[in-house]
Amino acid sequence: MLASVMTASALAYGCIASEPAPATKAPVSSSAALSAAPSASTSASASASALAPAPPVEVGFDPNTVVLIIDDPRLSDVKAAAQQEAFVRAVELLQAKLSAITPLAPPLTPEDRAAWLYQLGKLRVSAGDPLGAAKAFEECSTTEGPLVDYARYQAADLLQRAGKHEKALEISAKIAPNLGIADELELVTAAAKAGTHDIDSASKIWRSYLARSPRPSNWVNVTLKFATALMEHPSEARNEEAVKLARTIIDGSGSAGVGEAKEIETKALGLLPSKKRAAFQKATSDDLLSRAKRLSAVGQLKEALKVSDSISKGGLVPKKPDKLCESKLVRGEILGKMKRKAESADAYEEAVIACKDLPRHVDALFNAGKWLSTTGRYNEGTKRFEELEKSYATHRLADDARFKRALAAKANADEATFIKLLTSLPDDYPKGDLVSDALFELGVHNAEKRAWMAAIKPLQRAAELEKEKRERLYYQAGRFGYFLGRAYLETGGEEKGKEALADVIRTYPLSYYMTLAYARLAERDATFAKQTLTGAIAREAAEPFYVPPHPSLKTPTFVRAVELVRQGEHRLARGELDLLGVGDRTAPKEVLWAAALLFARAGAATQSHGVLRSASTTSVSSRVELTEWLEHYPAGKWRAAWELAFPRPYPELVATAANDSGIPEALAYAIMREESAFDPRVVSSAQAVGLMQLIVPTAKRMAKPLHLPHDVESLKKPHVNIPLGCRYLGQLRKQFPDNVLLSIPGYNAGGGAPKKWLEERAGYDFDVWVERIPYDETQKYTKRVIGSMAAYELLYWADKPTEARATPRAAGPAPSSVASLPAASAPAPADPPAEESQ
Repeated sequence: MLASVMTASALAYGCIASEPAPATKAPVSSSAALSAAPSASTSASASASALAPAPPVEVGFDPNTVVLIIDDPRLSDVKAAAQQEAFVRAVELLQAKLSAITPLAPPLTPEDRAAWLYQLGKLRVSAGDPLGAAKAFEECSTTEGPLVDYARYQAADLLQRAGKHEKALEISAKIAPNLGIADELELVTAAAKAGTHDIDSASKIWRSYLARSPRPSNWVNVTLKFATALMEHPSEARNEEAVKLARTIIDGSGSAGVGEAKEIETKALGLLPSKKRAAFQKATSDDLLSRAKRLSAVGQLKEALKVSDSISKGGLVPKKPDKLCESKLVRGEILGKMKRKAESADAYEEAVIACKDLPRHVDALFNAGKWLSTTGRYNEGTKRFEELEKSYATHRLADDARFKRALAAKANADEATFIKLLTSLPDDYPKGDLVSDALFELGVHNAEKRAWMAAIKPLQRAAELEKEKRERLYYQAGRFGYFLGRAYLETGGEEKGKEALADVIRTYPLSYYMTLAYARLAERDATFAKQTLTGAIAREAAEPFYVPPHPSLKTPTFVRAVELVRQGEHRLARGELDLLGVGDRTAPKEVLWAAALLFARAGAATQSHGVLRSASTTSVSSRVELTEWLEHYPAGKWRAAWELAFPRPYPELVATAANDSGIPEALAYAIMREESAFDPRVVSSAQAVGLMQLIVPTAKRMAKPLHLPHDVESLKKPHVNIPLGCRYLGQLRKQFPDNVLLSIPGYNAGGGAPKKWLEERAGYDFDVWVERIPYDETQKYTKRVIGSMAAYELLYWADKPTEARATPRAAGPAPSSVASLPAASAPAPADPPAEESQ
């Protein structure tokens, strides 16, 4: 750790005034890691670096100078009580330490006292004493330093919630503007003003807050609070606004708060004069169209279809051509989302006619072609795609139409047309975004038929294009080189094939296709495969990773972020870092790295790995991205980045649960990373819960023998979710003893899905079989998990046999004697969603 070789002074404590640690001179360390815990294994290159002295480097931020308040050795008993959720006892212990003045216990420094007072406020909140907590925060706010205004905010929020509105307003008025809590402070102020019956001032604040784009994440709760406050101070205008607010939730939230919003709507409508009420109850076609679009966007499909029906069948057909066109498109979209494929195709056919000579005619043609083809009406679908290409040759959907048209031809057993269309696509649409996909599809199609000679040409062309623009999605990177290497090997080009596979290993560290390349190369030449990987790792610079100095790291904003992390206030710290551009990726790279390291130091895996994860997929010119680490193996200076991107939270829980379930820890972490991004409280739209994204029925089956609860709130707790998820994975693996990696698509789509696909594609090699998983979501999921598993294996279990880098040649067979298990979360849809961004 750099802490062992750095001499930087500690960062500021608690609520005291301070500057961040100055940039320091640090010699090269034998360790590359800057994360909170040392790695389980070290690379040879990193170890070797300790032998040779190197000139010192200037470090802008060292996370090892950040010590959490609760980790102060003097507070060990307080921490122990808090960990046992004995918060009343923790409060008593900390209060005693703040009050104790004895010859054996020297008085606390002002810095320590301020920091401990803030922590006392947090503990009192957990102990159920909000007014006592407010008192502690008020006392902290009388000091000077980075967290003074945060202590005031905490006190004001607690007092407002306790009904002490005047006092809350008095304190909040002292808080400086332009902090990371500016939005939260607005909400506290609005609620307090409403509590003092100043509803007009409160309304102004709430309106401004809700008008922001994109919508704040808590907009439903804020809207309900606003509408409820209006109803508590009734007037005709306020009742009207309450109806409108309630309807934004009913039509736009999906499900959250809808019941309460409907109650508000009914009550507010009942208070309006009959004419006003009638105006709300009689909607125009434009109103209904807007409502149908909102409902569709949030997944309220049955209600959306009902509204759409009232337009097309209720005598409210729009008279304006553009609105008529839009209504037909929306109806087709709703029916498509409901998997009513034939009806969706018919609706889009109506849209083709209604949208003629309008800008959205191209959308109508594309969707009509897609859904007609999906329902087996290939000739009709092809005509729509052809019309699109002919009429809108320069539109962004033209190459998409060509690609879909080719797939429709293949599904219609017209292989010649399929090959012709994909072969011509790169020449006809050289700037299209599907050029590489078209060439890859051709290559895999030939691989599927074992026509490896025919696969070489499109894969060669794709590989050349990829050299000009490296693929960034980690479940795609290296795909052309891998299958090209296979094609060479299968056609007798032994040396060319081995070198192509070796190049994938060197160029795309720990990607899905790198794992395939290693397994395939090791099958042919184990020594060469090992030498290639070892050489790629040894190539990395044997030096420590460090954050260079940057002016932003000396700002009060960054100082506040550090102090908030030390207090365990990860969410509030993120608000300060977002002021520096971390959230929208406009921050300098030094700040992004410092943010990731800071959260890692605090054990906040979701936030720390998210800084690297969300910046690693697609390139946007306005964004600053941390992607260079993806081109390096986790050795030398780059090991730190990989440990940030692939953290190991809850290590004891995972080790025990994985061992009990007979699965590799690397698999448990890979599933957790791809399912929840380490957010223990996340709930998906399919109602899958927690770290390993379990639905209640699956959890119930896994929980019984473990004597664990399985309700939604319990599944948000790591000590419940991890054992249940690992046990489910263990049971899935038993279904596929010939290829335990099939448990991965089974976890996503249900154990029966891989069995069905094995029967449909008997004798397929595993690599081609994965490419032909019919659910787009499950296919990508399988690749992501295997790639993540490889990273975890090499990072932390390099001395153990690998599964990810020993991918089997054959996909099956599947054992027919074992009953199939359902998916952990929810089965993948028959028609997969659009490509996601990771």
